Amino acid sequence: MHYDLSVIVPGIRTHNWKQLYDSISEATSRSWEMIFVGPYQLPDELINKSNVTYVHMWGTPMKAQQMGLLLAQGEYLTWAADDGYFLIGTLDTAFDLLNTEGTKDKKDILLGKYYEGENATDHVGMAGDNYYRLKWHECNRDLPGMPEDAPLLNVGLINVKYCKELGGWDAEKFEVCPLAYNDFAIRAYKDGANFIIQDEVMFKCTHMPGHEGDHGPIHNAQTLSDDFIFRNIYRQVNDRVVIDVNNWSNSPTVWPRRFKQHEQTVSCL
Repeated sequence: MHYDLSVIVPGIRTHNWKQLYDSISEATSRSWEMIFVGPYQLPDELINKSNVTYVHMWGTPMKAQQMGLLLAQGEYLTWAADDGYFLIGTLDTAFDLLNTEGTKDKKDILLGKYYEGENATDHVGMAGDNYYRLKWHECNRDLPGMPEDAPLLNVGLINVKYCKELGGWDAEKFEVCPLAYNDFAIRAYKDGANFIIQDEVMFKCTHMPGHEGDHGPIHNAQTLSDDFIFRNIYRQVNDRVVIDVNNWSNSPTVWPRRFKQHEQTVSCL
């Protein structure tokens, strides 16, 4: 079946999934599907939804995201952390912007803004356009391989075929989402993608720094692995644009930072 929009959700917080699902209904009037990928079963409220696909796996968040991409049946896709929700009407606004400000090319990418925190408003300047330029952030200013105007793309709309042509997100190199998202944005920018920034906030999620809540494995993956890999790629100018879309197959079957205790069980399935 064809949809206007595919929504990919790599996740473990199943108690939030129904709220996230409902938020899509309020964010767009277009046809859409939702693809959940993770180790824990769908909540009862979503089991019989005709536009919901569930994939059972114990891998990294990026492996889940990439597997979701390959299943997407929509013309465009967005994605979501499962600790947040889309704001009312914002996905319709995003589609309208693509139609009015885009070039009508598959390389048009809508860049959405987001807020973090329980009572999120303007956390560290997230309402301004500058926040969504990678080199606006001090940690990226010493990376010569990062183009000057490369965007930060943590949420948005991408043409599904174009995303697949670029190889999607690199689940072989990166474990968790933030730096894999940055890597995709840089590759798309270098490929000549046209980024359109939406003024209003599209998505709100929680903010759990360090090891708060269930955030520890994500924090460790980024600080102990992904950050080093990302900096190693972009410490010099390179021609990295297209990657293998099946890169997820080289990612571990079980993500040991979070699910190590399940390795033996999963290996027997």
